[in-house]
Amino acid sequence: MDASELTRYASVVLAALFVGAMVSGAINPWARPRPGREVMQLRTSFRARILLYRWYLLPILGIFLGVRLLPGTWTTEGADVVSLLLVAGWLLFPVSYYFTDQGVGLHTGRFWTWDNFDSYRRAGGVVQLRGSEGGNVSLFLNHPQQQAILPLLRRKISQRR
Repeated sequence: MDASELTRYASVVLAALFVGAMVSGAINPWARPRPGREVMQLRTSFRARILLYRWYLLPILGIFLGVRLLPGTWTTEGADVVSLLLVAGWLLFPVSYYFTDQGVGLHTGRFWTWDNFDSYRRAGGVVQLRGSEGGNVSLFLNHPQQQAILPLLRRKISQRR
């Protein structure tokens, strides 16, 4: 295997790792059930999913744009098209935020308890839950969704101040 083949396969593997990381951030088949009683479920919009996955999408697109601009054949034939179709398909997959009396979670992926947050801030299409130890969580919600969760946030986060 020469250097060009190795580079070609490395670019595909790197893009596949980013796609896998993007999917595993929201879907975890081995996740424990969300603790507490479910209070509300809000489905994300297409725009929200792009914002959620932007730090995975940019490197994937950068890898394939970069190998297209370089002279020579740097990627396996059709791998970029397949990867872009997988990414587009994943962006169409419905993802929801789940709010329980114990915390908030993104689909079956990560779950944060209300104890992790000291305050929240609303700006535009984002509700930012501010962590007590510096870790913030951004929830990308439209205006009606924000109005629906504000009473819950006031009860669960503001009461500890």
